[in-house]
Amino acid sequence: MKHEFQSGFACQIKNILAHREVMGHPVTWYRQNLANFDRFCYERFTNDTILTKEIAFAWCNDAKGNGGMNRACAIRKFAQYMLAGGEVAYVMPAAFFPYQRARPPYIMNDSELAKFFNAADHFPGNKINPLLEFIVPAIFRVQYACGLRPQEVRRLRRTDVSQGDNTIYIVEGKHNKDRRLPINAHVMDICKKYDKVAEMHTPNRVYFFQSYTGDAYTTQWLENIFSKCWRMSGNGTLRGYCSPYILRHNYATQTLMRWIEEGKNIDAMIPYLSAYMGHSKFSATYYYIHLLPERLARMDFTSLDGIIPEVHDYEED
Repeated sequence: MKHEFQSGFACQIKNILAHREVMGHPVTWYRQNLANFDRFCYERFTNDTILTKEIAFAWCNDAKGNGGMNRACAIRKFAQYMLAGGEVAYVMPAAFFPYQRARPPYIMNDSELAKFFNAADHFPGNKINPLLEFIVPAIFRVQYACGLRPQEVRRLRRTDVSQGDNTIYIVEGKHNKDRRLPINAHVMDICKKYDKVAEMHTPNRVYFFQSYTGDAYTTQWLENIFSKCWRMSGNGTLRGYCSPYILRHNYATQTLMRWIEEGKNIDAMIPYLSAYMGHSKFSATYYYIHLLPERLARMDFTSLDGIIPEVHDYEED
């Protein structure tokens, strides 16, 4: 049951949750934290309508265990949203949040990749969603074949998939970048097979991969299905945690290796890969070269001066 917001911040909380839903972002974590914040303010700061430093710190300090950091992150985002709307709010300084180095992406070898897609091909349907056995092989192949972010493949509309010329259109990707991408003919054949069955089951659907509720699938759904495929594949977790995002990482590294083996000029090709993947900076694309040290060394590729620049940041979502 959803919490009924009652504090002086009730209206702003409802607005930020509605905004995130419209933008296609997950809201569960925010709703839980802001519901707790609403209860706290209703009891301790009943008549307050301005998010002050006193309120922000009081709520964070009231947390148990390690919950203070979660609260701080949530209240900082909430304050930033209020400021963007022209309201007064105290934003906790970024210096309060310790820098966490991102975990290196999981790069699958050929065997792991084959086992994963074999598992996806044998994913069972169920009574609630009989289309699963068609959706799962298609959604992960589209993501991998085009190097998409998980949210991009989830939100694909049926009109974004052009079966006539084997392209897909990414609308308002990260950094508001639209882009049209060619897709492998074999993958498009799988999409056509799925689309034919899906259209008979749900005529005139909006989303290409549409849930039985009529909405796009959620982040949690995609992660759960990916995890089930990974377990079915038998790949295990000895090399670390895996999530749907590794398909995007693997697309990038596989593309770079193919170009290297073909003798292409990587410096000249990086802008194309960067545009294809929707990166805002070339450094985010160059990052993937650092994931290939062993294979590059065997090819004596690293002897080329300046081909691997120092990169200190890369894109996670």
